[in-house]
Amino acid sequence: MIDTKREQNTQKKLINQDNRIAALKKQMVYYKEITETIREPFIILNKNLNVVTANLAFYRKFKVKKKDTEGKQIYDLGDSQWDAPELRVLLENILPSHRVLNNYAVTHSFPSIGTKTILLNARQVDSKQLILLAMEDVTTQWKLKIDSAEMTENLIKQRDQLQGLNDAKDEFISLASHQLRTPATAVKQYVGMLSHGYVGELTKEQLDMLGVAYRNNERQLEIIEDLLRVAKVDAGKVYLDKSSCDVVVKIEEAINGQSILFENRGQAVIFDKPDTKMIASIDPKLMLMVLENILDNAGKYSQEGKPVTITIHQNKTYTIITIKDHGVGIRKSDQKKLFKKFSRIDNPLSASVKGTGLGLYWAKKVLDLHEGSIKVTSSLKAGSTFEVVTPTAANSSSGD
Repeated sequence: MIDTKREQNTQKKLINQDNRIAALKKQMVYYKEITETIREPFIILNKNLNVVTANLAFYRKFKVKKKDTEGKQIYDLGDSQWDAPELRVLLENILPSHRVLNNYAVTHSFPSIGTKTILLNARQVDSKQLILLAMEDVTTQWKLKIDSAEMTENLIKQRDQLQGLNDAKDEFISLASHQLRTPATAVKQYVGMLSHGYVGELTKEQLDMLGVAYRNNERQLEIIEDLLRVAKVDAGKVYLDKSSCDVVVKIEEAINGQSILFENRGQAVIFDKPDTKMIASIDPKLMLMVLENILDNAGKYSQEGKPVTITIHQNKTYTIITIKDHGVGIRKSDQKKLFKKFSRIDNPLSASVKGTGLGLYWAKKVLDLHEGSIKVTSSLKAGSTFEVVTPTAANSSSGD
């Protein structure tokens, strides 16, 4: 009777054991199916750093076989390709004290796949001190990072070199312009003295020749002044002295200052003057020079007798000045060159109009300093409209 009970108990234990083994095998299959879906290679090591198992991605990545992997120490895998000093320090010294390692990069030459940079992540996963070692091949990303850093360093060097050349160029232009201005000013004074008879009366032919010399010297002084202005603005040495100023007054000053030139060309400047003041936050002196520059261009690039129209309007944020001519116009493909340094655009009047190609460049730089803008609307033979925008002064009455 007792033996029968013992046999029954033994039988039950054997059945339970078989059930547990079956369940464990089923669970192992389930875990294996999960691990095989993980795309990144990983292996599980025991505390002696022998491989307990690895996933399919590991075998494929490092071109090794299961029979040559499981049960082997990691350093012996694949002709000792994992026997690297960095990895030994990682697994034998760092991991036991920290139990966790994140994104540890190891660059190593593997006989089967070449030199690779592998990102290692390690965890001790249970009381038996099993180690889960996951691997990510970041060779391409690492190379891109290094290449990007080298490219950035080279670009910075090139930028610094170009900046140095640009600074040297600006310094040369400024120095040369200063040196040229002194003798040109002296020539102007002596030509003027000769023309006014300081050393005796001159013939008409002599006066005509002095007139040519005077005009060309004036032109040279204008070029020198243009170069100096641009050199200063490029060097960041132009500073605004802003105030709340009536822009209507500045427009009238610009018109009056060029009235003789327009009169000589038989041109009229039509200013649609508003009834109220238009107060903007500007540097009065520099803004006057901007308006004179644009107005001068409008007259020079229009045929004789063609009018120039100026309008102004204002809102709480901006004051907008529009200068419209009926001149030769600008091709759409040429408009992007308009505000570039030393840029001159071919048109029917460009041969007869002298210029440095610096005026509009300088005007745009000044308006940029004002946090304003300048733009052009134009087409060939249909004239051009320049729109100058500058901030309206605070507490100004609005025209809109």
